[in-house]
Amino acid sequence: MLASLSGVPVLHWHGDRFEVSDSAIRLAGSTVCDNQAFSVGKHALGLQFHPEVSQTGLEGWLVGHACELELAGLHLGELREQAAQYSASLALAAQQVMTRWLDQLDA
Repeated sequence: MLASLSGVPVLHWHGDRFEVSDSAIRLAGSTVCDNQAFSVGKHALGLQFHPEVSQTGLEGWLVGHACELELAGLHLGELREQAAQYSASLALAAQQVMTRWLDQLDA
């Protein structure tokens, strides 16, 4: 399932849902999950997707969860194609987001 990080599709693997606290600021949401990213103050960042997953890393998840994915109606071939298509741009977007987050801690 895909969400978006800086316009780049990202992997949303969780079925969990939650509400952010009143002190949190929602940073991103999608049709998959209202609370894809949020912050609490300057020092807490929460992500409900996987910006760190690479094409190679995803393969282990696909193999390990093949039955679960099939039951959910997700197709391994499509997930592999999406990983091949977006892996490089996701790595760059993830690095930019995390760098910006860490840089603001110094400010």
